[in-house]
Amino acid sequence: MLNEVSIRCFLTLAQTLSFTETAKIRYMTQQSVSKYIAKMEEDLGFQLFIRTHHYVKLTKAGEAFYAFFREFSDRFDDVVEETKNYYDNMFNSLHIGYLEWLEISSSIGKALRVLQQNNPALKFVGEKHPQYELNELFLSRKLDLIITYKEFAPNAVGLKKLKIQESPLVLLVSPDHPKASDHATVDDFRNEPFIKAASSREALSESKNRARRQCRELGFTPSEIMISPNLESAYMAAEFGQGVLVSTMLSRMSLHSELKCYDIGVSEDLLCFWHEDEEKPSVAAFASVLEQVHQ
Repeated sequence: MLNEVSIRCFLTLAQTLSFTETAKIRYMTQQSVSKYIAKMEEDLGFQLFIRTHHYVKLTKAGEAFYAFFREFSDRFDDVVEETKNYYDNMFNSLHIGYLEWLEISSSIGKALRVLQQNNPALKFVGEKHPQYELNELFLSRKLDLIITYKEFAPNAVGLKKLKIQESPLVLLVSPDHPKASDHATVDDFRNEPFIKAASSREALSESKNRARRQCRELGFTPSEIMISPNLESAYMAAEFGQGVLVSTMLSRMSLHSELKCYDIGVSEDLLCFWHEDEEKPSVAAFASVLEQVHQ
């Protein structure tokens, strides 16, 4: 059966027309060269060389197969080089996406530094995106891994996930609200208008369904559900006293706003998602290290 060794042995002999020289070039014995050529001729069903005491010469079949295998060999070497470069670049790169309002850059940085201890050549690209675009880029394989909340989990088969931390949910209330005080509790606001930020490219009905679902889970019975076009608008509405807003402590707006913050006593799971057929070992390794960073 033909293999790479026999083909390369044949090509070298076709070029040198010397069993002795071929053996030296291929780091083989002359006997091994003869056996490979004889086996190749047997497998192909044609004599490839004329052998005499004075010279070695290609037959017509030998010339035809030399042209074919030479082209094959050149292309084989090109494919090997292309593939090597592809995997070198792939294994040394990590393309991560996460929700645009998450404040997790320091955690990502810690995880990356751990990975780079074993792979100093590892290059990282991090991108913040609105939720719809985040899932869309991930499912189209333009992102290796995404970080998002369970509420926004991508809907597809063949995905792996890992919970990296629990983020406390908080109720955000305007400091000018008549009930807002250091002694107030979440119970004081369960009937207030409830503000919910729409996810990008989400229908109004879907946003309201998410809001109603969250209200049921948290025991809120709002007098009204208000859907804001984005998170910035939702925070602004809360600041103007138009209603109350539920967010997480990982939101950079929760961390830096002037809104009164009340602990709800419930946490939201922050998850990593990646494709189960992902070839990059650094992807699953990154998720695992990120989980450890938050323990």
